[in-house]
Amino acid sequence: MSDKTQRELEKILEYSHDIICTVSRDGIFQRVSSAVYPILGYQPSELCGKNYRDFIETADVPEAENLICQIVAGGNQSGLENRYRHKLGHLVPLIWSAGWDEHDQVMHCIARDGSTKRERDQLLRSLEEANLRYSYVTRATSDALWDWDIKSNTLYWAEGYTEIFGHPVNGVKADISAWTDHIHAEDRERIAESIRAVLVSQQANWKEEYRFERANATFAYVVDRGFIIRDSTQRAVRMVGAMHDISERKARIKELKQLADDLYHRNQELQQFGYVVSHNLRSPVANIMGIVTLLEIDRDDPEMIDRCIQELKSSIHRLDEVILDLSKILSITDGATAMVLEPVDVSEILQHIKLDLHDTLALNEVTLLLPQLPIIFNSHKAYLNSILFNLIGNAVKYRSEEPPVIRVDVTREGNDLLIQVKDNGTGIDLAKYGKDIFKPYQRFTNSHEGKGLGLFLVKSHVKVLNGTIEVASEPEKGTTFTVLLSSGQR
Repeated sequence: MSDKTQRELEKILEYSHDIICTVSRDGIFQRVSSAVYPILGYQPSELCGKNYRDFIETADVPEAENLICQIVAGGNQSGLENRYRHKLGHLVPLIWSAGWDEHDQVMHCIARDGSTKRERDQLLRSLEEANLRYSYVTRATSDALWDWDIKSNTLYWAEGYTEIFGHPVNGVKADISAWTDHIHAEDRERIAESIRAVLVSQQANWKEEYRFERANATFAYVVDRGFIIRDSTQRAVRMVGAMHDISERKARIKELKQLADDLYHRNQELQQFGYVVSHNLRSPVANIMGIVTLLEIDRDDPEMIDRCIQELKSSIHRLDEVILDLSKILSITDGATAMVLEPVDVSEILQHIKLDLHDTLALNEVTLLLPQLPIIFNSHKAYLNSILFNLIGNAVKYRSEEPPVIRVDVTREGNDLLIQVKDNGTGIDLAKYGKDIFKPYQRFTNSHEGKGLGLFLVKSHVKVLNGTIEVASEPEKGTTFTVLLSSGQR
């Protein structure tokens, strides 16, 4: 070897960042480059003449011996990893490449500090584990996770987006419009303004409720939570979050609110009903008590006893009527009558009512105009009969001096049934009595007998059939009741 070549090799050994060395067959370092110092803390002279086993981690010796045997046998090796102990005591991972020189009977070796590679490998494993955990989280959660890169305006959806809303993740646009386009039109501007406000603020958290469109064109109620990531200047650069479907909870809240409203109105009705029943019961009971007192005073007068018995019968009859009325009302309000829906011919019901009221209609010379063609509707026959009977009976009772004319029109409107009962009777002052017209025991004139239950029963039956009833009337100009029933009764 020329002097020039020798000098070049010396420079390579001096300036190389990797440890370059020669090792004998039995593991003795013969020559070591200066890179051993920054990597292992030893001067080259501290390794030369010593066995590698004095520096390698004890647990790695068997594998190293096996590899040396393979190298000496003529097999070059690269990428071999083991650990050497630093002069300060800690372990340093080294990555070796080695080959056997049969002529010189030495191994030519290069060792690179494996710390950087190990750190990189560990980082890659950590990233892989983090991605795997994120994948598991996205599958386990019931939320639609999203990640919005604000600077590039790209939006990433996790798998939950498809499972919850039905939109394919691969089929949506990668920008923020993939989100905003599906917000309900009535909520869109409010949510957009909320996002704009939180991005220019210093806040880190955002939360809103709104309606989000599913793939089937229906809308889900969602609560959306986001976390804003900001750069060193506090400018928002990224936002991550999760959308949670609260449609079922919203539906339950709505049902509970409806139930609470129903209970409140039912309680109000029962309170009013209690006052009325108490008043109506008090009168016959007071009469009975008075009669009993008379009987105790004058037990020996036959005429007084007969008269008291007659009065007692009359009071008991009135008491029985109040109790029967109470039974009728409670049978509606507590749902005691089974709701059996069946196809009903409304025209047939009207004809039966006409026969039942034949004598009353003839006596009062009432003209009753009814539809002639069959009208089939799915409903509760007894309730429908009660509605029509009470409305027609009411029209007869409150007739005017003119020849009474009552007209009943029944028409189908899609799945609905529209009933109108119109008369030319005395009419009702709705400005005065409109709020009380369907309440029990309400009478608006003393010129006709009655207990004031008819319209209450009509309203109750219509409500049970999930329908509506309206009244139009003026004093001395007649009255029109309009009932709308749906075939989708509850």
